Amino acid sequence: MASDPDSLEDALDEMVKAAQDDLDRIREKKGDDGELLEGADSVSFLLLAPGYSRRDITVAAQADKLVVEAYDFKIARPLGCTVDPSSARTTFVNGVLSVRLAKKP
Repeated sequence: MASDPDSLEDALDEMVKAAQDDLDRIREKKGDDGELLEGADSVSFLLLAPGYSRRDITVAAQADKLVVEAYDFKIARPLGCTVDPSSARTTFVNGVLSVRLAKKP
C-alpha cells in the first residue's frame, strides 16, 4: 500500500504547527524560561523547545548567567552560583535543550 507523500508531508506540517501552538500557549501561560537544577558540583538548565532544531538555538555561558536565544525568544538566566563557562555541555534531543555547567570551587 503506497502512501501519498504530499498528504504525509501535510500531516507532518500540521503536527509541527500543533506542537508549536502548544508551546506558545504554555509559554504565554507560565512564561517558560526553563528549569534550573543545582547539584553539588554542577548546574543544569533544561528547556522544552519543540519545533526548534539545535541550529535554531544559541547558548552562551557566563560565570554567573546563561543566555539562550532563538529567532523568537531570549532567556537570560542568573545561575545563583559561579560556574566555569568553558565547561558548558549542551545537548538537544527530542525538543529538549539541556545545558550542564561545572561549578567553580
